[in-house]
Amino acid sequence: MNKIKYIMFFISVSLMMSCKEKSNYSKINRQQTAPKTMVHKIVIDEYISGGTYAYLNVSENSKSYWMAIPNREVKIGDTYYYNGGMVMKDFKSKSLNKVFDEIIFVEGIRTSEELLNKVPNNNTHEHTATENTVDIAIDIEKAKNGITIEELLSEKEAFSGKEVILRGKVVKVNNGIMEKNWVHIVDGTQYVNVESITITTQEIVKVGDVVTFSGKVILDKDFGYGYVYDIILEEGSLLK
Repeated sequence: MNKIKYIMFFISVSLMMSCKEKSNYSKINRQQTAPKTMVHKIVIDEYISGGTYAYLNVSENSKSYWMAIPNREVKIGDTYYYNGGMVMKDFKSKSLNKVFDEIIFVEGIRTSEELLNKVPNNNTHEHTATENTVDIAIDIEKAKNGITIEELLSEKEAFSGKEVILRGKVVKVNNGIMEKNWVHIVDGTQYVNVESITITTQEIVKVGDVVTFSGKVILDKDFGYGYVYDIILEEGSLLK
């Protein structure tokens, strides 16, 4: 009987420990992928410049983890704040030749707890890299043989799987995510309050550029890691 009680006690403790570990892990993941209304307060422990990104080892509530932000100078030991973020597992940084078991990509960090207002992101994911915005109250002339964002969005099923040409102003750039550059453009048109389209490409552009892209229309695309799009242009190529 004593032996049975001992075995049952050991199993109970093991289950409690396992549940505790799972609970902590789930809490961490929920916190890291939280909506932008959640403010994270971090202290910089280590800074590594990696070209497009700055890789930071930070502490938050006695927890240490790696995060990546658009490259900028930060001070070791200083306190910063951020909102949102996306966890990527087994991420390899080519510039550092280093694999991170787990890293959080964040749009940026700030010295104030107050969240700055930004142009709304019309995609379903919380993005995690360089975000720059410009005035979207613009009127871009449609490219030759091209279509507008309104035309694309209002007839997306008809364009699915086809090559289209779009001309617009770059309002956001996310370089080097999953070996792609992610370009967001607007042209002054919209459909059901959606006014931008995302293009994946190997081309290099910057915020404020007026560009003409050709690309393949893909619907309901799930790249994983929270990158889910109702519509996106892939294999984007710049046209002159």
